[in-house]
Formats: sequence, structure tokens, C-alpha cells
Amino acid sequence: MTAAIILLTVLCQAAPEPQPSLVAEWSEPPRRNFYIITYDNSFLFAARHYGSADDPGGNTEPGLFVHSKQYGSWIQVTQISTTGGRFGTSNSDDPEARKKLRYAPVGWDFRGLAARAYAEQPLRTSGSIAFPEKITYDAATDRYELRYLTSWGIPSAETVLYIKRGDLLAAFAATRGKGGVAQPPN
Repeated sequence: MTAAIILLTVLCQAAPEPQPSLVAEWSEPPRRNFYIITYDNSFLFAARHYGSADDPGGNTEPGLFVHSKQYGSWIQVTQISTTGGRFGTSNSDDPEARKKLRYAPVGWDFRGLAARAYAEQPLRTSGSIAFPEKITYDAATDRYELRYLTSWGIPSAETVLYIKRGDLLAAFAATRGKGGVAQPPN
């Protein structure tokens, strides 16, 4: 019995730290070619797209950004953990879904992300980029749910990722002051 307790104690101490649900870096606020996805009392989520070649300022680098009301600063989310995620594809065996998806201008298959620890942001399709279309906070789990390609109305086409609220706060704390980087341990 004592040996079992010692073994259990050793195993608990050796358990790896859970990986952060995001990788982020400090950022200037996005100023051009961006739109607000959603906001609540704590955070504002925004996406910046490439823009247009005709734009006098030139194209911009796409990115997913978050502003913290508490810290009064911005981060760029470069990766999101795939833990607990659901990964969609534009291919379907369902005849009704295939009818809808045949009008998609590009194809996508994010199922391969399930084998990776993190998904780069924004997600990349066969010919475009994808940002979350819907972001909601779930107080019961204390995390944000990011839904991609939901506008098709097809569950198998949708990708869902999660960011823990505590990890967002930790990213802002770690990037306090220009140039800080919050990332997972090696």
C-alpha cells in the first residue's frame, strides 16, 4: 500500500504541465484592413486580412488580434491549441451538404490539425484564409469557443477551437511591455 502511494505521488509530480491554449505576441493595434469579430466586457477579438493590392498603403499581414480592457493593450494570436477541437472539411458524404458546399469558392480539410498540438492563425484553406466567424464565452468552462466556417450551416464543415480565459490573461501579463512573447514551453 505504501509503495502504491509513493508511486502515485511520483507520477503526480512528474505529470507535464498542461499546454497553454494559445501562442501570442505583443502587437500594435491593427489599423487597416481589419474588422471586429466580437467583444465582451474583457476582450475584443479582431481579424486583419490581406487587404487589396489597390490599397495605397499596400497589403497587410493577416492576423487574429485580441485587445484586453484590463491591460489596455493588444496581442496577436499566432497559434491556438487543438486540444478538444473539432476539425471540419468541405467534403461530405451527405448529399444535402454536398449541394451547399459545391458553391464554396475554395476547399478545406482541417482534420489533419487533430494530430498537431497547435493550429496556426489564421487557418489556411486551399486558396484563402479563415478567421473565426463566431466567438462565444462559456462561463461554465471559462473559455472562448472559436467557430470557423459556420456560415455554411454544415456541422461537418465547421472547425471549432478553444482558448482558455486564464491563458488569455496570462498572455497579456507575459507580453506586458513592448515586444514580449507568450508561447508554450519547448
